[in-house]
Parts: sequence; C-alpha cells; structure tokens
Amino acid sequence: MTKEEFVSSVTANEKKLYIAAFSVVRNAEDAKDAVSSAVAHAWENLDRLNDDGKFDGWLLRITYNEAKKMKRHGGDSVSLTGLEDSFAYDPDDADMQFFDIISSAGLDGKSRQILILRFIYGYDLPETAKMMSLPLSTVKTKYYRALDKIKKLPGII
Repeated sequence: MTKEEFVSSVTANEKKLYIAAFSVVRNAEDAKDAVSSAVAHAWENLDRLNDDGKFDGWLLRITYNEAKKMKRHGGDSVSLTGLEDSFAYDPDDADMQFFDIISSAGLDGKSRQILILRFIYGYDLPETAKMMSLPLSTVKTKYYRALDKIKKLPGII
C-alpha cells in the first residue's frame, strides 16, 4: 500500500474511526487524539498487514486499542510524521445525537461498541462477534438488551 492509498483509506474511514474512538473515550478531543495515534501506529506497522483488503478492519481494531490505552493512561499523543492533516473529521449533530442517546441509556462499553459496529459501520452480529472476539450469543444478548434500554428512554419511539 502506497502513502497515497493509505491516506485515501484513512480519509474514507475518518468518521468511522472517530466514532469508534469516541465510543471508548467519550470526549471529542481525546477521540481525535486516539485516531491520530491509531493512524500513526498503522502507518508504522503497515508492513505487518498481509491483505490490503482487510485494512479497514485492521485500522478499526487499532483505533479501539489506542482509545482503550488512552482511556487507561490519560491521553498520550503521538506525532503523525507527515500525516498530520490526514484526519480532520468533526462530528455533526446527528453523530452527537447518537452518542447522547447511547450515553443516556447507561450502556457499558461493549454494548456501545456493538451498537456502533451495527448501526454506524453496518456489520451484522456474527461479524461484530468475530471483530470483538466475543461469542455470538454474548453479542446478541448485549445488542438486544442495549436496544431495550434505548427504547425505554423518554422521547425514543
């Protein structure tokens, strides 16, 4: 994968990466920092990716891991060495409304991630289970319980 292909792929996925990071750190600036760290980490380790067709999932997993690390350690940042301008996503009102809804429901981190993978990324539940390294039955249970919690929120149809 060339630098141009890498930047193009990151740009195409920046909204999804931001949403994934935000679902973990729950702060806009920390989410941007986590994505920047993930992009830098992916660039540095691009030679480890055997199949360019799996780049999106690989980058998403790195983003989740960077966000988790940032949440644990309080936000270490990494320079992008020439890729600083490749990430410029700012959440729109619909994204923030989605985050407000899942935050209001009091969902745990895994349930939030399952909903994001399902509704934002469009993955089905078996793909989500594989991506999160969880049994399908666990993913289904968390998914349906999360939907039930959201349905019980005031103002949600």
